[in-house]
This record gives sequence, C-alpha cells and structure tokens, in this order.
Amino acid sequence: MADKNQKNIIALNQELMRIASIVANNEKEAALLIEETKKEAVNAIIPIKSERRLLKLLAKQVEKVPSAGQYYQVQNSFLNGLRKVDKQGRLLLILHYYKDYSIQKSARIIGYSEKEAKQMLMAALLQWTSSQTGADLQQLKQQLHSMLAYIDVEEPPEVKRPFQIKKLAPIITLLLFFFIGGAGSQALKAEAEVNPGIDILELYKESIKQEEALDDVRAAIETAGYQDVYFSVDSNAEYAYLDIEGKENEAKQEEIISFIEEEMQKRNLDFFLETNFYIPEESPQMEEVEMDEETEVSNEITEKIVNQLSEKIMGEFEINSDMFYPLWVNWSTVAWSIEIPEEIGKKQEAENITQAILNEYKDDRKLFVEEYRYKDHEQTYTWGNVIEYINSALASSENYTFKALFADPDDGVMKFDVKLYLLKTDKDAEVIAREVKRSITRFLETNEIKEITEDNPYEIIVRDNKNQEIDTD
Repeated sequence: MADKNQKNIIALNQELMRIASIVANNEKEAALLIEETKKEAVNAIIPIKSERRLLKLLAKQVEKVPSAGQYYQVQNSFLNGLRKVDKQGRLLLILHYYKDYSIQKSARIIGYSEKEAKQMLMAALLQWTSSQTGADLQQLKQQLHSMLAYIDVEEPPEVKRPFQIKKLAPIITLLLFFFIGGAGSQALKAEAEVNPGIDILELYKESIKQEEALDDVRAAIETAGYQDVYFSVDSNAEYAYLDIEGKENEAKQEEIISFIEEEMQKRNLDFFLETNFYIPEESPQMEEVEMDEETEVSNEITEKIVNQLSEKIMGEFEINSDMFYPLWVNWSTVAWSIEIPEEIGKKQEAENITQAILNEYKDDRKLFVEEYRYKDHEQTYTWGNVIEYINSALASSENYTFKALFADPDDGVMKFDVKLYLLKTDKDAEVIAREVKRSITRFLETNEIKEITEDNPYEIIVRDNKNQEIDTD
C-alpha cells in the first residue's frame, strides 16, 4: 500500500510540474509555485490523494505567489500567445481545455463563482485568440492538449516509474483529436500469462447507476423548492460538491446541507461532502473590443461566404442536429481556409463561390479549400461516452501505470492511443500492454457497447512513456 501511495504521489507531482510550467512565466516562478503547493499538500489535514484537490492548492498559490523574474520568450508562437493571458486565466484555460473540467468544476478549483469563471474564461479566450490572428479555437484547444499531454518530466531516481495520473474528466471534452493505429477488432494473440484485465463494463454499469442517483438527488432538490443549489460528485476523488448560491439561501445553509446528506444516504452515495456558499457580485459588463479594419472587413466577408456556401452547396446536406454546423471558414492575414464535408463532393464549386466573393472585395489573400470526413465527426459524437468510461477505468485501476488515452476517428475506424508510464524495455511492458488492450477489447465487444458504437471498427495501440509502440501481438 505504501508503494502504491508513493507512486500515486509521484504521478500527481508530475502533472503538477506540467501545468505549473505553462501557468508560470518562467522556470524560477514554476519552481516556486510547485514548492509552495507541495508545502500546502504536506500540511493538509486530509491527505491529498486526488488531482482536483492538488489543483485547488495550486490555484491558491497562483493567486498568492508574486511573479519571480522576467517573462521569457520561447521559440513557440503558440506558447508565447498563451502567456499573454494572465496566470489565473492560463490556469482556467488549462483546467477547461486540457483537464476537460466543466466551467462549474473549474470555478470551484480556482475559488470563483461559475458566473465569474465564465467571464474570466471569455476574457482569457479574447487575449489568447487575439494573439493568433484568425486562429480557429478548435486548433488552439488541440495545441494546448497536445503540448501538455506530451511534456515529459524527469522521473525521480528512487522509483522505476511513476503510477498513473488520475484523469478525472470526460474524454468527450478532449475533442478526440490524436492519431493512433494497431489491431483491435481482431482476436488478441495474448500469451497465457496475460490476465483478462479489468472489467470496464462493470465500471460502466456502476457509473450509469451513479448518474441515475445524481439525477435523483438533483430532482429532489428541485422538488423541495431549493433554487441556486448545485450538486455533483467526483467518484475518482471520492468527493461530492454542493454549491449554495445567493443571499436568499444564506440562512438556509444548514437546512440544505442536511437535506443533501439525507438524499445521498438514501442512494448510497458515500462521498465526502464539500460545501461552498457564495453571493455572486454584480460584475461590470465587459468592454467591447474595438475591431481593426482588417478584422471588420474579414468578418463581413466570412458572413457572406458562409451564407452563400450554406445556400448553394450545403442546403441538402443531412447533418446531425446535435453536432456542430459542418462548414468551417477561417482567415489569417495571408490566407483564407474553407473546410467542407467531402461527402458533398463540391470542392471546386465551393472554391469558385468563395473566390468570386474575395474578388468582389479585392481581397488578394490565398484561398485554400479542403475537405474532411463529416462521418468521422459523427463517429466521434457516437463514441464519446464510451471513450470516457475507458479512460476513467484505466485511470482508476491499480494494475496499470496509466498516463493518457487519446482517440480519433480515421476513415471510419476509431483509433485508440493508450500511453503508459513504463518503458518498452521493461521486462513486464508487453504483459501489461496486452492486458490493457485486452481490457479495452472485451469492453468494446460487449453487446451493450456495440449497440452504442453501432459496431464500428476500431484499432488500439499501446505506447510507453517515450511514445514507442509496445508489442501486443
């Protein structure tokens, strides 16, 4: 048990180092943030075993610790653009777009109301995206996730390899954009020593029951007539969170807490309850950002392009109403980029329509029209919760040195990339990798999951800490 706890602490520390390296302005400041956060963790009354509690401590230090040294430029325009955002804004962007926490959970971590966090996120996004003219927010999210997920930190010499990082958030807000390969839908050629692996389906069923219990508690809150009362749980951290908002609830706090505890007990939700009461402050309206002439004209052109392409080539294209609109129009100071579904088959027509509009405005920027598979995005939507449960199961397992899970559809095939905290040369690497692959495969081959994924094909690769593929055949 001591060895397990030690490994878990090391993994949490490594994730802390990754995030601090982006939040801080320089190495000296990052080291100071890490040192002060660890001091708080050591002195905590309740031992810090969950990632969320550690991030709360980091958020406090981000607010308290003064800047140390000068901001330094790096040979990375994306990172330099991110550092134009203040440190708290940076942390919020990381929590929401890398750790995939909801605005509500991110707000709790940084110690703000949900409303304040939304306003802070909006301001941070304005600063972040304005530094990269015409940049697509989707691409910026992808860069942030890619950068942090693949930062390697030095391993302590006394431990062979660290234990898993507990990734607590749904993989659907990871946006599923990494590239993978391998053979998954065919039978595994596992050696006799390989165990069947963890039962992800059982964890999936438990999670469904927990979600139903959560819905029941929330319904009970509404039936009881309580307003501005929000309840959620983090099963990995074994915490439940109760937010009570508004002056009208100030005198009812104890009553509401007792009510929630009783409802939790009825439904066997055995979590430590953390409560938070606050009265939202009236925030001043955000000042409108005055657009420069290029931005104003480009936005006008964008609207015209979208309207004409929607009318002339997208009109009869069938889309999933729960997903995004499938036409992308982006611009920069030197070029226009148009993306349409390849299923339409009208790339040249889209290019002609767009070029005519640009000629009308005497816009001589380069034009790029690309096609993408809309079916892949539909597949991402279909697989979202399935990937979430795989990620949660691997992260919570004591059997694997789990680091991260990435998934991306490619030409109709859902491709999984599982990264472990071990080295390809470790004597047990292939055994562990086969077990991980087998666990995922068993889950995906169940009737319950096939019904969700529509029995779409998939592939699985397991990689070591240096991103080298581990043999699982």
